[in-house]
Amino acid sequence: MLVLAIVLGSALMFIVYQLASSLVVSESNQLKERVAFLEKDLASLSERYKHLQAQLTIVEREAEVFRTANRLLRSAENQNQAERNRVQSELDFYRRLAGTSGRQTGLAVYAAELTPTDSDRVFRFILTLTQNIRRASVITGRVRINVEGTLDDQPVTFNWTQVSDGSTPEPQFRFKYFQQVDGYLAIPQEFSPTRLRVMLEVEGQRKPVVHVFDWAGLVAGPWENQGQASK
Repeated sequence: MLVLAIVLGSALMFIVYQLASSLVVSESNQLKERVAFLEKDLASLSERYKHLQAQLTIVEREAEVFRTANRLLRSAENQNQAERNRVQSELDFYRRLAGTSGRQTGLAVYAAELTPTDSDRVFRFILTLTQNIRRASVITGRVRINVEGTLDDQPVTFNWTQVSDGSTPEPQFRFKYFQQVDGYLAIPQEFSPTRLRVMLEVEGQRKPVVHVFDWAGLVAGPWENQGQASK
């Protein structure tokens, strides 16, 4: 009986061992297959990533080309618009001189500009004077400039002597068709300018031609053909 028990026990242990060995081998094979599948999938994903990365690089380069082209187009358009504005301004200027714009104006301030300088109280002025070609003859005169504003909450007007260096004479003009006059205005401390009054006094004429301009508007940008003229 003892011998039989030993034989049966040995046989049982052998069977268990074989079964366990079979399970381990089976699981090992499955794991190997799984690893091989994952490695293949990873390689496929890696190739796809490289492809997408290459496409992204191409797209980024194309986008940069489009951005550069867009900037160049905008710059060209701005230059073209500036050129059109310049040509239109010149056409308006010469039409006014020739009287083809419908306005038979005589002596007038065609354009005015105030430009700030390094000093916040000193401004350079540029005035373009014109008269109609059909009525043109050589005219001579002077430009009287007053600066109107407030000082200590009171209305004040400073004349040329008070806003110039005191020794510079008033601007003079002598022309047949057009002329530019320029100079500098020194604004007194605590004075707030509001308007620039320009009076064109022509030799032989009793009444001057008067133009009044908004100070802030002139400082903001050149004025042209839209000033307020008064007698």
